[in-house]
This record gives sequence, structure tokens and C-alpha cells, in this order.
Amino acid sequence: MTPEMQKVLDTFLSYYEQHRVAPTFRELAALVGNKGVSGVHSQVKALIKRGHLVRLPGADRSLAPNGPDLRAVPTGELRAELSRRENAHG
Repeated sequence: MTPEMQKVLDTFLSYYEQHRVAPTFRELAALVGNKGVSGVHSQVKALIKRGHLVRLPGADRSLAPNGPDLRAVPTGELRAELSRRENAHG
């Protein structure tokens, strides 16, 4: 991974963790110190291709970090979380 790609990924992850939504390309470019979005767009495409980011179809700001491998999470914990969310959201 290039240093520029790592900077874009780190910045994306930090923004996503804080706001729980992906930054726009313009926001991401500003955060990494680029004046234009084309360089950031290229870096993001490469991060998607490498599996660090994923596109979420049909969503605004349709990028997200590629989540953890849920196969490593015990089934009981997954079921408890699903139950909690079902109770919270109906």
C-alpha cells in the first residue's frame, strides 16, 4: 500500500468512526490536503479493489470500511446483538 493510500484510508476510517457515515470525496480530499478530488477518487477505487472499503448499494455516501470477519464472533454474541436490535427497532 502506498503512503498516500494509507493516508486516505486512515483519514476515511477516522472520519467514519467519528461520524458513522463516509466522508464525501470533497471532504476526504480536504482532510488529506488535496485541492481536487480526482486523486482521492483514484485512491478510494484502489482501496475498494484491495478490499479495505466496500460500496453500499442504494445508500448516500455509499462507502464503508470492510467490516470484521463475523465468523470469528461467537454465535451467541451475534444472536444477542440481533435480539437487542430487534427489540430496539421493532
